[in-house]
Amino acid sequence: MSFKFPSLKSIQDTIASYDFESISKQTGKTYEEFSKTIQPFTHKTSEMLTTQLNQIQQFANANQNIEVSELPKDYLELEENCDLLLNLYTELIHFTNDTFAKVSYDYPPANGSLNKFRENVLGNKFNQLKSVSSPQELENLLLGKDEKKEETAEVQVVQVPKTLYGQLSKICEKYQTEMKNSDSPLNFALLQVSSTYLEIAQSRLDMDKKITNDLNLKLVEALNKEFIKVNELRKKVYSIRSEFDLKRSKINDEENDELIKIEDELVSATEVAVTEMKQLIQPSKSVNLLKVFVAAQKEWFELSAKKLDSLLTSLDKIKFD
Repeated sequence: MSFKFPSLKSIQDTIASYDFESISKQTGKTYEEFSKTIQPFTHKTSEMLTTQLNQIQQFANANQNIEVSELPKDYLELEENCDLLLNLYTELIHFTNDTFAKVSYDYPPANGSLNKFRENVLGNKFNQLKSVSSPQELENLLLGKDEKKEETAEVQVVQVPKTLYGQLSKICEKYQTEMKNSDSPLNFALLQVSSTYLEIAQSRLDMDKKITNDLNLKLVEALNKEFIKVNELRKKVYSIRSEFDLKRSKINDEENDELIKIEDELVSATEVAVTEMKQLIQPSKSVNLLKVFVAAQKEWFELSAKKLDSLLTSLDKIKFD
């Protein structure tokens, strides 16, 4: 008894409707658009953060030959927490951009590049952030700009989306095509697997786009706006403290009006900085950003599971001689 292909033409039409080259170019275009959008933020952030960190360090180390006023313990703890959050955001920007903005991160031949990334990048990024000597170095650190160029060029020339499911789809489609004149059940099975896996590959690219657009841009905006604002306030605290300590070393009278005025300014600047730092490190903001990341993955995994379940049911219905 020969095997008859149920709805074969419709499935073949589905396969034909996928343009591998178009998908690849579209993904490259999405990545390019994301890079162009993020660059203005990154350039401004690079310059501001570099300047701020250097100035804060200078003010903190100023007047070492005189008695230095101690800042409140809760203020120092808030500074520490802000630095940790900056470290977290920087790591997330770097990792998600070097992963989800590249087509082939889950395709086995790309593992070598991914392992190289992990070895070279994962570590104490915040220390690196503090030690950069130019805005360009900071920009490269945040987004792995130099590493990105080489692999972006590869994305431009591939004819198939080099994802795990995309390549599995291509393998199945290749051998299904070679045996297209056969009425073997395997022919039909390969056609179904190829079609489903290609749909999963495409939906993964949609997930990547959501992560780079919805998560990364918000992280960079936070660096560009909130962290820079807080750093300006921290810089002001250390600047006024330096001025106060220097003035106090020259004036022995604690009731001096000028000295009292500067001390009041220090207290006020510290209180404002504390308020803004507390606002910055509110857990709800960061948790909501993590939810964007998790939701994008959840949507893809659920869609993939649904398609795989449907595929398995279809394969179970194949009858053999």
